[in-house]
Amino acid sequence: MKKFRFTIRLKLLVLSLAVLSIPLLGYEYLRELDRYLRTGLESSLMDAARAAAGPLHEQYILFPYTQDSAEHSLFIQKLQTPIQLDGYTDDWLDYLAWSKVYQEENTKDEKAELSYKLILGQQGNNLQILLQVQDPHVSYQKPNDDVILNSDHVELVIADEYSVKRRYYFATSAPGRFNPFQIDTVIDEWYEEKEHVRHVTNISAEWQQTETGYNLEISLPLYLLNERLGFVVRNIEGSGGEMIESSVGTAGDYTSIMPGRLLKPSSEIERVISRLDDRDGRRVWVLDSAAQVLSSLGKLQSDFSDQPLNIFYSFILPISPKNFKDDLAGASRLEGDEVMLALQGSVTSRWRVSPDGKAIIVSAAAPIWIDDEVRGVVVVEETTNSILMLQRSALVSLFNKTLLVFFLITITLLIYATRLSFRLRRLSLDASDAIDEHGRVVGKNAESRASDEIGDLSRSYASMMERHKEYNNYLESLASKLSHELRTPMAVVQSSLDNLQSDSTEKRYEYLERAQEGIKRLNVLVLRLSEAARLEQALQTADLESVDLTQLISRCGEGYQLVYPESDFKVVTPSVKIEKNISADLFTQMLDKLISNAVDFSLPGKPIEIILQDNKTTEISIINYGSVLPAEMKAELFNSMVSFRQKKDEQPHLGLGLHIARLIAEFHHAGITANNLPQNEGVIFKISFK
Repeated sequence: MKKFRFTIRLKLLVLSLAVLSIPLLGYEYLRELDRYLRTGLESSLMDAARAAAGPLHEQYILFPYTQDSAEHSLFIQKLQTPIQLDGYTDDWLDYLAWSKVYQEENTKDEKAELSYKLILGQQGNNLQILLQVQDPHVSYQKPNDDVILNSDHVELVIADEYSVKRRYYFATSAPGRFNPFQIDTVIDEWYEEKEHVRHVTNISAEWQQTETGYNLEISLPLYLLNERLGFVVRNIEGSGGEMIESSVGTAGDYTSIMPGRLLKPSSEIERVISRLDDRDGRRVWVLDSAAQVLSSLGKLQSDFSDQPLNIFYSFILPISPKNFKDDLAGASRLEGDEVMLALQGSVTSRWRVSPDGKAIIVSAAAPIWIDDEVRGVVVVEETTNSILMLQRSALVSLFNKTLLVFFLITITLLIYATRLSFRLRRLSLDASDAIDEHGRVVGKNAESRASDEIGDLSRSYASMMERHKEYNNYLESLASKLSHELRTPMAVVQSSLDNLQSDSTEKRYEYLERAQEGIKRLNVLVLRLSEAARLEQALQTADLESVDLTQLISRCGEGYQLVYPESDFKVVTPSVKIEKNISADLFTQMLDKLISNAVDFSLPGKPIEIILQDNKTTEISIINYGSVLPAEMKAELFNSMVSFRQKKDEQPHLGLGLHIARLIAEFHHAGITANNLPQNEGVIFKISFK
């Protein structure tokens, strides 16, 4: 099994993945958090709606049955700031969005179109009213005119469920403060009915003309009100018998006799829902069966004072909007899908975006049951700003932790880079110190045990230095070896030549023969020295072909038996073909070198075994029984010019045979090894194909 190597590439990959995974994990964490918080908020609002609707079930008095049109009803808002009766809208700015528009129907003259906006708000024990009338021609009351209502005016109608109780008329001869009047019918002494104007003092009004018409502000005590309330704005043009009148009423043409229902905040309902959790940023509505607002509590805007004021975080993580456009603020009727479904008896929720797109609002509605009939709805609303707050807190925490992790990773990278630099510098120093200025290896590189590329480089340097040292030793010993091998034939030639000069004629033939033998030996030395160079050229031009090793080994064994008749060869091959892509001539030359070496070191009477086997790999083993390899020389055995022969031989031996065998084996992508037999009986050479 291949050993796992924790390489530099793998280390950097792990660090890179660690860095890249941080934002991905953070994004996934925030996405799951957002999904969880949204589901939690929706469930919380639905539970709150059910809880708020619970105490209101079967409360007949709070939810009377009505079939009135919701369009004609008037809703009294709760005013949070004081209103000054001056006819101007400066102190109404926060409430102008709550106003409802009424306009003349089926008018043909667009320039004479009459319309107005109406707002009703409760301030203490008074009802504050603002009418913004659009009238291109404003006319004022004419004194001493027989017609009482001879100018533009506003009629205020107060009624109960059965009849009209009071009518108040607002008309003035000039802009400013005034009091309305009532018109009573009296019988004079002639028993004729006459209209009598009676001004009231408990109602105040302020009339101010504008560019498009006029503003009318009214303040009247709440005790004057009843179940129904209506307004009729009349535009009078002309005078006398040529007066033209147009009017717009809050309940249409029947406002004067049957005004719409007056909806005002129910203190009893507010008392019930106020007992619930008064959470900042949450608003509760209570509606009747026509989805008209009976009460509301709370506001959607939240206080974000606890948000971090860090400018850096605020730049990266924008603060949740505190101010946004609330389209339902001051609404007198709700028409969302959740309300319609709640009126059918279901508890549902709805997500919507504010008109300015700055906030997401979630609302949940639950029905209010009376006698198995839905008489009302509770709607609970809240923005997702609380979710954004939690997400912001999570982002701040995540960002801080991410910075810490990045800091730690940066420190780790610096330490790792420093360690790499130190290891490379140490390797460089070891390499430079290992070789002196003359190119001789004077030191030894310490092999690293690390499993990364630098460890490989260190071991490669150490191996290279060792081979370089061996090669230097070889070069240094080459002269002595050549001198040793050349000395004998040269001495033979020299002595033969000397004897030719001094000895008698009959021995000259013998001296010439000895000189020729010396020259032949010198030729053999030259041939063997050039054999390695010729082999490299042969390896470059050799062609590979599919050869049956079983047949090749068998034939070679037969040939060796003929060449070396004094030795006994034992050839063991499998019964099947073992085909390899080899050069048969070179492969045979390699076997020749190994067999020649085995014959030289084999004991007489002991066989030389040639074994071919094919298990997981194809192996050729050559075993000779005789002298063993010195332990300290195993690493140099296949180097050039290495010889372990102790006895002298007529043939010169330069130690090139096994070196040539190794070159041929490497050419065939095979490895060659030499080891002593287990009982030190001899040596086994193995050729293993990779």
